[in-house]
Amino acid sequence: MADLVLGLAKSAVEGTLSAAKSAIEEEEKLKKSMQRDLMLISDEFEMMHSFLNVARERASDQMVSTLVRQVRNMALDVEDCIETVVLMDIKSHWWRRLLPYCMVAMVPATALDDAVASIEMLKSRVEAMGQRNERYMHSIGVPSSSKPSDDETARQQAVADAKEVGILIEAREAKKRDGNPRDLVDFINRIHPVFPLQVVSVWGTVGDLGVASIIRKTCDDPEIRQKFKCRAWVKLTHPFNPHEFIRGLMAQFYTNYCPRQGGAIDLLKRTDEMMAMAGARLTEEFAKQVSDNRCLVFLEGVSSTAHWEAVRVCLPDTNNGSCVFVHTQQLEVASLVAGQSHRVLELEQFSADHSVCAFFNEKKKSNRKILIELIVNKNAGNTPRQVISLCGEVGDVEVAPIINKTCDDEASIINKTCDDDLPICNNFRYRAWVKLMHPFNQDEFARILLAQLCANYCPQHGSAEDFLKLKGMMVVTEGILIREFMKQLMSDQRYLVFLEDVTSKDDWEAVRTYLPDKTNGSCIVVHTKQQDVAGFCVGGSHRSLELDSFSTGHPVCLFFNENTDEDVEKAIKKEAAKKWLEEFEIFGRQADIWYLNDNYRSVRPVYGIAGVGKSYIVKHVYCKQVIAGSFQKYGWVDVSHPFNVRDFSWSLLLDLHSGSLQHGSMLRIKDPIQDCRELLRQHECLIVIDGLGSTEEWDLIKAALVFEHNKRHRIIVITQEESVAKYCSKNNRWNVEGLKIEDAYDLFTKRASKNEWSSWPREPSPADIDKAKVILNKCGGLPQVVVAVGDFVGDGWRLLDSDHNLMWVLETHPALGTLRGLFDWVRSYFHSCPDRLKPCIFYLSIFPVNHKIRWSRLVRRWIAEGYSRDTRESTAKENGAESFLKLCELSMIHVPGSASMPYMMRRRLCQVNGFFREYIISRSMEENLVFELKEHCRINSQHTGRHLTIGSTWDRDKSVYRSIDFTRLRSLTVFGTWESFFISDKMRLLRVLDLEGATSVTDGDVQLMVKLLPRLKFLSLRGRREITHLPDSLDSLRQLQTLDIRHTSVATLPLSITKLQKLQHICAGNTVQMDYDTDTAESLPSAGAGRGSVSSSTTRTRPRAVAALVSRLRLQELCTSHHLRHSASPCGGVEAPRGIGKMVALNSISVIDVSVASGQAILEELKNLTQLRKLGVCGVKWENCHKFCAAVSGHPHLESLSVWLDKNQGGSLDAISPPPKQLQSLKLCGHVGKLPAWIKPMSNLRKLKLRLTMITQYEVDLLKDLPSLSTLCLYFMDFQYGELRFRGSGCFCQLLLLEIGCNCRLQSITFESLVMSGLEVLEIHCSNVSSLRFSGLKELFDLREVSLSGSYDDKVKQHLQRQLHEHQREIKPVLKLN
Repeated sequence: MADLVLGLAKSAVEGTLSAAKSAIEEEEKLKKSMQRDLMLISDEFEMMHSFLNVARERASDQMVSTLVRQVRNMALDVEDCIETVVLMDIKSHWWRRLLPYCMVAMVPATALDDAVASIEMLKSRVEAMGQRNERYMHSIGVPSSSKPSDDETARQQAVADAKEVGILIEAREAKKRDGNPRDLVDFINRIHPVFPLQVVSVWGTVGDLGVASIIRKTCDDPEIRQKFKCRAWVKLTHPFNPHEFIRGLMAQFYTNYCPRQGGAIDLLKRTDEMMAMAGARLTEEFAKQVSDNRCLVFLEGVSSTAHWEAVRVCLPDTNNGSCVFVHTQQLEVASLVAGQSHRVLELEQFSADHSVCAFFNEKKKSNRKILIELIVNKNAGNTPRQVISLCGEVGDVEVAPIINKTCDDEASIINKTCDDDLPICNNFRYRAWVKLMHPFNQDEFARILLAQLCANYCPQHGSAEDFLKLKGMMVVTEGILIREFMKQLMSDQRYLVFLEDVTSKDDWEAVRTYLPDKTNGSCIVVHTKQQDVAGFCVGGSHRSLELDSFSTGHPVCLFFNENTDEDVEKAIKKEAAKKWLEEFEIFGRQADIWYLNDNYRSVRPVYGIAGVGKSYIVKHVYCKQVIAGSFQKYGWVDVSHPFNVRDFSWSLLLDLHSGSLQHGSMLRIKDPIQDCRELLRQHECLIVIDGLGSTEEWDLIKAALVFEHNKRHRIIVITQEESVAKYCSKNNRWNVEGLKIEDAYDLFTKRASKNEWSSWPREPSPADIDKAKVILNKCGGLPQVVVAVGDFVGDGWRLLDSDHNLMWVLETHPALGTLRGLFDWVRSYFHSCPDRLKPCIFYLSIFPVNHKIRWSRLVRRWIAEGYSRDTRESTAKENGAESFLKLCELSMIHVPGSASMPYMMRRRLCQVNGFFREYIISRSMEENLVFELKEHCRINSQHTGRHLTIGSTWDRDKSVYRSIDFTRLRSLTVFGTWESFFISDKMRLLRVLDLEGATSVTDGDVQLMVKLLPRLKFLSLRGRREITHLPDSLDSLRQLQTLDIRHTSVATLPLSITKLQKLQHICAGNTVQMDYDTDTAESLPSAGAGRGSVSSSTTRTRPRAVAALVSRLRLQELCTSHHLRHSASPCGGVEAPRGIGKMVALNSISVIDVSVASGQAILEELKNLTQLRKLGVCGVKWENCHKFCAAVSGHPHLESLSVWLDKNQGGSLDAISPPPKQLQSLKLCGHVGKLPAWIKPMSNLRKLKLRLTMITQYEVDLLKDLPSLSTLCLYFMDFQYGELRFRGSGCFCQLLLLEIGCNCRLQSITFESLVMSGLEVLEIHCSNVSSLRFSGLKELFDLREVSLSGSYDDKVKQHLQRQLHEHQREIKPVLKLN
């Protein structure tokens, strides 16, 4: 919050500095005393600007925040006063200076004198502020540069608090997931007795509260006492003494040990004996205890990592499932004790802010786990028999512990008992463990095998018939008969047999005859001492894996088929992927999935704001790819911070090998970076890097793993920063945007309906749905917020009302704690985003939720407000466009259209993200920046600020309105009914008046606006058809920069407009065909319900030409009904006055009607407007065409040109020579017989819109070589041969959007091979189309979306659906029906 205020203050001060320096240079307009005051103010504000640059570190300080707010308000006041001085008309009062001194007092004071007084008063305020600041800073003692400890401590504490909140959220989320331990007892019970020593740290968010009770409950649990014979709870002493520590542990072991015989006297005797031990004897006894028993140790008082390292040396790892719990109050210590890649789990929650959490690191798979994983996962029911060999170099001492721990009495995989964690019993009906006799005896082997099968048969998973069959065979005594029966028996069932002590290849050949391979997934595990025998038994192409050994010099090796490891790994990953896809449903996201599912082999960054669902989408695509088997290896790694490339490589290796045998021996790897690099060299990999935070991290990863230019892999990088994504890949980055409202609603109902006690009705009414969608619109399409709100309702909480302070609830309610990380990110972003962008962000709250805004309207308002200014490098418009793009990339502004297309190529209508809008409103209200009148407001002194929005729901209470202080108001935006009292003489500082969303505005209202609002820089009356003319006093708006009267009834611009030397943009006229600044003609406001009006439903089904005609008839009817002084232009433009050529600041003007009597003179004057970037002209005909071409030819800066031509103008535009070099957008409408030849060589042309009489194949081919063309719109009355054919291999290569207007004369549209290779969006607008054939759509490989609108036969839709279904891509293009 403080960073936002600081950014606004800096922006205000920069604007004031600029205004003050400009005013000082205009010496002839100012008194010398005023110049001196302005110079002093300018110097003071330079110091204020420097202060604001260093105030960031103390922005949270209350006193500094107050000072920053005062600086901002002072800067705005000074800027307003300076503008008043600059605007003064001093010359009009020249006569006052000629009066004698004695008569001056009799004459009213001039505006100049008032301005001088105001400047002097402001100077005093500035000086007082400086003195007050110095006084208060001195009284509290500002820390010097050599003593930054207080501020630094506060900053570090803030960071630590944020980290703690994130840890707490992660821990609580982990506890909710199925399969995670419920408490500490459950956690310990899951530790297998063959696991290495498990170290777990216990940390409480608020000190030690509750930790002791959790430990005591755990120690007293009967099951824990039974499993852990040695238990201790020790508080460490300082300094640490190893011998005393071991003595204390031993005392605890004896005290907590429960002997079956003896009593308290025996216990005391043994304790005394132990306490008397010293030196080597104590150490030996301790080593014996921890080796023979599973130990459970709780350590208190671990205050640092150094302290822990000293203790850790005294706790040997005997691989028997012992466990040590370290309790610490330091979050950093808790994290480091658990080790890298640790997990966190909430053990118990005591309040909303306090929980006790456990940090633990999941241990590697034990040898037993590796062997079981290989047996179970490889051997499906229809696979060949698998043979696995265990080889020990020096006899059974090395191998027996592995087999015994796999087949011991406690958790046997071949005895009768069924362990829920081991699917062996369910997979293998017959199980046996046979030790071979030497010399080998066939009959004895058969009898032992049969006895084992009977002894280990599980009646729970077997059948009584099979068991009786086994028992019956045991009575057979003849050797030959029993051997034959055994061979037949082993052929009928899936079996698992352990063969111990196979000494030779002959042994194996003799045994294998009894164990036939019936391709049913049976498995044989062979134990031998000879490596050649081990390899021979496995056969074929095999590999070996070194397991954990019990002697460093003599390892134990596992031999298995070469393909087994990869098969096991793929099977496990594929099963996990299927389970994830079944559990987690995805809503919407077709475009994201379409893009990411491409098997493009290179680096592909994915970026977007926190909570938008980046990882979720990528996870969906990742699982699909795993199931499809498109790559050999798959790895997902979360980037930890602070970043360490070695730890990153470890995590990547572990995930690449997850499910693999190699995973079990990972800890033997000495250089994970080198091993990771080697693995990437050998295999084609799909790797996801989630949470990349900086370009420096990417450089380290890239250098370590060397995959930047490797086309064998696909690397998906997930980041929140667009700059990081662009650094990773300039051309292939993807921005994930929010959910559409329909998808958000589906996700919400899914989460809200999960529980029986949910407050969401099973069958919601339309009112319930509307209420939910209002809230969801304020969630901004962020899945994380939608899920949180859905869970909130699903847990029984009532859905909030639309007028409730949603943001306050989301931030503070305990049930919505999962959003704290998101709010941390939002605050962090506002802290780091450029100060120049912060005023633009605040400004977004002016517009209602889901309100459509033209981006040009928003940028021009920013310019008028001073939020976007000219710099040495770029213009104010360019800076505004850059700010707009930045807000789009951050998803604060949503622009409809294909997500892969540049924002500026999409529709010009955008809308503010609902979540960010709510967040901004909650802050701007606190700072009195933007306030809104809506529904039933009361008289309130807090109704004040710089920007006022009048909502359509406000009851228009005049008393409330007049109680508002308008003296500092800078912008007024009105939606709904306009009232004449909205304009006040107190609004002297108003810069922006936007009535585009208002109704019932009259000519008299406009005249009053011009009279009372002299400081206007932006005036929009767009769409107000009741306005018929502009007042002649328009020249009093000397600061006006933008005048928007598009779609009004104004037909003539007043002569006084030529005096507005700062006017840059004139938007006028009613020609709306193919104009992306607005929608089509049917979207225009209705002129009334009188005779001749056409319903919107009827208009939508008519051709566009008819719609335009209807629009023109409405305008003519309206003009007649209002008795206009000027008739409407027949072509929809406005008549411009002579002298327009003097308005050298004009940047854009459209649409001018040059068919009028003064048209040729106006065309002549256009040559003087060398700064024009955009020009729209209608009424071009044979008589004036030559002058029009002369005015446009060779224009140095023209970027956009729109021309409407009268009939019979074929070839008339060929006279434009040379065409404007900078032209990027061209629109030609009317009766043009052929396209001008100069179109072909235009290298900068990006957008071409043609609405002409007819097009030939030659002219279509003329367009194919335009090198920069990305948008092409074609609307014609007739088509040569009734078809459109796009041909030429490699042509139209840059085209992304193709829009075609179809009528009954167009029969087919054909795309030949290799044309439009990059086309993504195809829009088809129909007008009474009954038959239309498409050919070659499947050749458009990058096609993602096809839009069909207008009036058409259902056969057209069905044909288009069949064509898209035959598309060559797996994910077909989406058909949208509008």
